[in-house]
This record gives sequence, C-alpha cells and structure tokens, in this order.
Amino acid sequence: MLTQITKEVFSFPIELPDTPLKSLNSYVIRPSDGGRCLLIDTGFHHPRCWEALRAGMQEAGIEPENTDVFLTHAHADHTGNASALVQLGCRMFMSRPDYAMYSTWLNGALEDLSGPSQREGMPKELADRLFSDAPVMHYTSPFFPATLLEDGDVLCYGSYRLRCILTPGHTPGHMCLYDENHEILFLGDHVLFDITPNITGWSEGRHALRQYMESLRQIAKLPVSIALPGHRSLGSVTLAERVDQLIAHHRRRLEEALAVLRSGCRFTAYEVAAHLRWRIRAKSWEDFPLSQKWFALGEALAHLEYLCDIGAAESTVIDGIRYYSACDDGLDL
Repeated sequence: MLTQITKEVFSFPIELPDTPLKSLNSYVIRPSDGGRCLLIDTGFHHPRCWEALRAGMQEAGIEPENTDVFLTHAHADHTGNASALVQLGCRMFMSRPDYAMYSTWLNGALEDLSGPSQREGMPKELADRLFSDAPVMHYTSPFFPATLLEDGDVLCYGSYRLRCILTPGHTPGHMCLYDENHEILFLGDHVLFDITPNITGWSEGRHALRQYMESLRQIAKLPVSIALPGHRSLGSVTLAERVDQLIAHHRRRLEEALAVLRSGCRFTAYEVAAHLRWRIRAKSWEDFPLSQKWFALGEALAHLEYLCDIGAAESTVIDGIRYYSACDDGLDL
C-alpha cells in the first residue's frame, strides 16, 4: 500500500467512493531527522476514506500531533478529512483563495447549484436534483481552521524546502509545492497524467481556462525530475510533455466549441456541452449521469468564456438564460 518515492517521501492511495476518479494519491514527507512531518491531501469526509487515510499514516509512521497537512485545493476529495485530522492534533495549511471558497461552500453555496445551472441552460427538473443526486456533494469536511498561504511562501520539512506556487484553473486557489534542490513537484490536480483535470467556469472560477493555460506554462518552465499528481499514475511522459498535451487538448476543445456555435444562431452552455465529445461510458448525452452532466456543463462554460475573452464568441441573456454565438472567424489561441 505504501510506496517510497525518495528517502523521505512516500505515497499511499485513498479510495474515493461514488466518483470515477477511483482514488486519491496522498503524499507524506517524513524527515529522517525526526522533525515534523507533512501530509498532502486527505480524501473525502467518508468512513472508507478515513479508514484508508489512518491506515496509510500508520504505515508511513507519522503521528497526527507531529504532522502538518497541506491541502492542494478546496475540493472535497482533497480536504474532506481536514476537520477530523485537526481534532487529532494536525495543523492545516491551504491557499487563501481556496480557503475562502471552501468557507462559502460551508455557508450553503454548494446547495445552490440549481440557479446557476438553469441560467446556463440546464432544464429545471435536472438542476433541482443536482445537490441531492450527487453523493460527493455531501463529503465536504466540517469547518477546520487553517494557516493561509500565499504564492511564494515556503514550507520546510526535513531536507525539503517547498515553495508554494499558486496555479489557478482547476480551482481559483489551487496550489502546488516545489522543491528546487530535489526537483520534485507535488501537483495536486493541476496536472494529471492519465486523465484531464476538470476546468469549470462557475462563478468562483471566472476566466478559469485562461488562468489554467497560463499556470500550466508557468510550471512547465521548472526543472522537475519527479512530478507527483493527485490521482492515477505518475505517467510515462515528462511534465513539460504533459503540459503540451493538456494545452493541445484545450485548444481542440475550443475549436470544437466554436464549431458548435458556428453551426447555428445561438446556444446555451448546456446545449454546447451536449454537442462536445466526452470520454465517458454513456451511449448518448441523455445517458450521462446527472453529476457528469454538471461537470460537462461547467467545462463547456469555461471554454465559452475563453472564446468570449478573445472575441471569437459573444454572450447575451434572454429571459434569464445566457446564450452564446460565434462572432468572429478568427481564433487566436
């Protein structure tokens, strides 16, 4: 279960129920000198995740009272057990923007999925079921205090001097950790090697795709020998090569979305999402699980916002519904 990556760095998986992500890669830095340890990401607030987390920590030989926890971003599969760990004696570290977003979720923002989804064209009967039909929406950690981090802050554990790098896109305050001497980068969900990180255009992530592309190019410049993603495998290509693949993927998606807009007069983001190609086990858009329709809608929205930013598309609101249309044959990515 426990995998040793370097002399002081280990990883172990945490099963993620009710999601196609399958599992989370949680990482541990256990200093050889016996100093404070660092745990990176925690799994859902779910009994199976908690059991796997505690088993992994025990196998790694770390105790909560001597362990800090770095949360790469606010999503529940990374933060869900934060409160429980605080109660055992751990200290939490998280970026300021994502901690603010997490706080709004605790105040009920997660339950208000229907209104924004309907404004982007999702039928009301589906939008009204979003929160109740998606189990992962209920796996968020109860409140936990955290030390808030800024871009450029440094965390030190054993021989590792970890620079915090703000990498917005997947979330507004997603943060990676980079050690220059060891050339190691803890990626969270910024770069995944087997699947494409979800980039959505909801209200807390306006211009998410533009920010994501910019922060991808930023980390591609770093000398990295070991790139550690939050899910799935470490991949068979270099970090720079994977960044190129991700940027190319989003360029294709932009071209695909623009082609949909050019095929008619105007479309909602929900209608555009229905016309895009998705890698999912479903015969048609109608067969998509509701939660996956919501993720697809958010990603379509992010690409439509990008097209509007560069002048290739425009949006207008009619009777409370936002519509998008093509307005320029040129597309400068």
